Amino acid sequence: MPKFNEVKLPPRILICGEPAAGKTGALAQLANAGYRLMIHDFDQNSRVIGSYLTDKAAEVYLNTYAAAKITGTNLFAGSGQASKQALSEMRRFCSMLEQWKVAGAEDLGACTSWTAHDVVVIDSGTFLGELLLLAAQEDPETKKDGRSLYNVAGKYYGAILDHLTGNKMGATVIMLTHLMQTGEKDDQGKIVGKARDVPVGVGEKFSKKMQTYFSDIWHLEVDRAGNRTFKTAATDKASLRTSAPSLIKGAEPYDLASMLDRLTKGA
Repeated sequence: MPKFNEVKLPPRILICGEPAAGKTGALAQLANAGYRLMIHDFDQNSRVIGSYLTDKAAEVYLNTYAAAKITGTNLFAGSGQASKQALSEMRRFCSMLEQWKVAGAEDLGACTSWTAHDVVVIDSGTFLGELLLLAAQEDPETKKDGRSLYNVAGKYYGAILDHLTGNKMGATVIMLTHLMQTGEKDDQGKIVGKARDVPVGVGEKFSKKMQTYFSDIWHLEVDRAGNRTFKTAATDKASLRTSAPSLIKGAEPYDLASMLDRLTKGA
């Protein structure tokens, strides 16, 4: 019987959770354990990580995007330039995914040179989706037919995930995102029957699809006593999974570094 030859890529992890569940704070655990972080901050909230870092923490690089402030309804957005600003930010983001290089600052090299102990973080996939929806308004397909907006934004998101999870990306990838409920709906759009949790991407259709890109999908839960737990086993409510069930339990303590250590052992 032929032996199965696996092409081993660094972990590609999707971490879902409610706001303030501790997703961003968990990143400090990685830096404190020696992982170099390259954070793409769309929520403009990742700066809080600094209060959790120890003196021996590895380097944390942060690139912030204006996604949370670029919106057609924001009183401070300016005069109708939201979609053009979003397109510019999207292009800057894609360039940084290929090579982290900041003018007058750090140059961390091309993504092909990074290792499993470098961690590219998307914080969060929810606000990335908002940025892509705005950028898609500038696409010729959308300008021709506005009804194609979500389809175009979904294509953008898919291309980004292809790169993040493909074999050119040498780093570990962690995407943080929020949750939305989906399920069979009645004529009023209300979910009937069993609802399921899916990560928030861009629109319900693509949000369901984005789960297929990741080797690991974990849910960070907080109980009534404030205890945090990573759930990694599938339930009737969420399609969770781990790429290494012999190493990662169905319910793990709030120690992201320990989990990643096991996944990257020997890398």
